[in-house]
Amino acid sequence: MKLNKKHAFVIIALGFLLSVPVSVAANSSGAVLAQDVNQDFFFNLINNGAEVVFTAIDEQGAPSVVYGQLGVPSDDLLLGDPMYQGCVLMALIATHGELLNYVLDLVGGDLFNFTDGGSGGFMAQQFGGGGFDPNSIFDMLGTDFSLLINVFINVDDTVAQTNMAAIRSHLHTGFNFDFSELVNLRIDQDFIYSLTGENVTLPFSGINLFVYKVTNPFEDAVNSVLDVMDPSGFISSIDRTVFTQARASGAGLLAIPDMGDLMDLINDFGGGGNTTLPASFLLSQMPDLQGPVAIAAAGYIGDQILSTNSDELNIFGDLLGKPSTSVVNGISGGQSLVAAFLPDNMELTGYSPENEASNYTYYDNNSRIVFWNATAFEDQSDYTLSFTPGTFPPLVTIARTFDPDTTIPGGSTEVTVSVYNQGTEPVQNVSVVDDMIQTNYPVSVEVTGDQTGSIATLQPGEMLNITYTVNFKYEGVYAFAPAQLSYDYNSTTFSKHTHTDGYTVTADPIGLLQQMFWDGYPYTAILGGGVALGAIVNIALMARRRGGGGTYQV
Repeated sequence: MKLNKKHAFVIIALGFLLSVPVSVAANSSGAVLAQDVNQDFFFNLINNGAEVVFTAIDEQGAPSVVYGQLGVPSDDLLLGDPMYQGCVLMALIATHGELLNYVLDLVGGDLFNFTDGGSGGFMAQQFGGGGFDPNSIFDMLGTDFSLLINVFINVDDTVAQTNMAAIRSHLHTGFNFDFSELVNLRIDQDFIYSLTGENVTLPFSGINLFVYKVTNPFEDAVNSVLDVMDPSGFISSIDRTVFTQARASGAGLLAIPDMGDLMDLINDFGGGGNTTLPASFLLSQMPDLQGPVAIAAAGYIGDQILSTNSDELNIFGDLLGKPSTSVVNGISGGQSLVAAFLPDNMELTGYSPENEASNYTYYDNNSRIVFWNATAFEDQSDYTLSFTPGTFPPLVTIARTFDPDTTIPGGSTEVTVSVYNQGTEPVQNVSVVDDMIQTNYPVSVEVTGDQTGSIATLQPGEMLNITYTVNFKYEGVYAFAPAQLSYDYNSTTFSKHTHTDGYTVTADPIGLLQQMFWDGYPYTAILGGGVALGAIVNIALMARRRGGGGTYQV
């Protein structure tokens, strides 16, 4: 699979902990790309803190952005409290939109044993049945979810359970988080024996894995991640809503209560002998670290912002919402870096600030990356890329709407997909397709109307619409796969898509009771009581399904 700029975004998001030490600028007297990565370098990064802004622009002028910090976490997390005894890792992960899809696209669905798109072993309410395949946990969570993950090792199960309860309580009282349990699993020799029937010697006495769904809104999860960051750096120039309003966004916090414990654990898993884990080798190059360490990051994938008339891009103003009247400064006492990944079709004419003479900035034309050692620059109005106008195609948008927004089993919705040329030049061979709902739910839905459309030329200001109707048999949340758009401009074919939409079909208790009478039940005391009891049971069942895990999205 050929990697693209969005894949680069995912790589950075997933590998941020490793990306910072190897690509962040050294101190003001060293090279922008650190060539001498020694123990002191690692120690200074973690002890003093580091922050990075990574941006990537694709060939259509759509951005991907990651902002993250590495270093000692906020005292508000209380990582030194006894409740973290045995906890080697705590992670808070929040995603919105199709961010997870990019991750799966990068690593391949086979890694998660996704072989049938979630419509085989996983039978949720909208398929008219029950049951749950653990391999489809991502299908159950859908595209918008927040998770808390904690790992305890080498402590008694009762200790792990008690400490996890204390951590949840602290996150609830200190950060207003609420949780519902997804996984509470202990892995030890007894557990392995129950699976295999064999006694296996493990390099640990037991591991406790806890996974909780954070039931707070996505915005709360993102802001909680940003709140634990050092406020002295880039974050003071960022509008947080860029991470909560984008069509695909996410945030994460990885907290390690004691780096020494984690290093010992990784070394133990190395198993001795001639086998060396990559993580063990990396940690062996670091100083003898003790105490808490955290990494926090937020990012998004946005829609097209650069078009035919664009000739510059301001990293903080255009991508991170910085007001034009404010300035940008790096983190106090730590290391700050700004990096921009450029598409092949962008002809860069300059960038600012620029100070290659002092080795504070660097542009690699081969890898198409611009680096700024932001620690060397104070009170910057912005970090700017200048390029030749006409680099990007006209601004053509695609959107999908539903009327009504929700319905009941047996009801329907009218789906409209609109393509709009907001640019100043025409585009050719425009085609739009949105035909996956019937394929994904062959028994549960009926579709009428056109799910495809095309036009030879779409002039500036013109629209192309397709409209179709979907009827739903069962309740549940139905995932509408992205609607696809393709068009030609200057002999080049471009493509876009909507995000994944979840459409909710909910049962109507009052309508259910009315329907039971309308279907001919006589108004006798006995049968009337039976009808009332049936309605109560149905309402209770629906409430239990929602209270016990919600309506599943696939």
